Amino acid sequence: MSLDGLRAWIGVVERKLTLRTRVFLVLVAIAIGGAGTGIYLAIDAHDSAVSEADLQAVRDELAAGAAETAGGDVTQLETEVKALQAEVEALRSEPDASGEGTAAPQGSAGDSTAGQGDGSGGVAPQLQQEGGSNQPAEPPQEGAGK
Repeated sequence: MSLDGLRAWIGVVERKLTLRTRVFLVLVAIAIGGAGTGIYLAIDAHDSAVSEADLQAVRDELAAGAAETAGGDVTQLETEVKALQAEVEALRSEPDASGEGTAAPQGSAGDSTAGQGDGSGGVAPQLQQEGGSNQPAEPPQEGAGK
């Protein structure tokens, strides 16, 4: 073996070792930076963490606010229900006081069958009030009135 071959081989080994050392140093620097960041974030999280007393204070505020809001809403709703019940009772007693029987409503603004080209002019057939018969009147003739 020649001395020049050994020197060349030692040079190659030295370059590989230098490259590995540099890569290792970069990885160590990255690891140290990551560890430092982790420590900083842990300390910051501990300092800004919510304590049990703070959490209990917020719970108490929410409970008090919910009780005030719910109490007012329930009272208002109960008042509205009582007013509506009184109105319904007044409407129920109205036909009985005048001596008339209760009759079915004679169509409404939301009647979907009104005015659909049936020749009735949008008016529902009237119930006959004469003779106590509650049968519907005959529908108008198609040719009548034209």
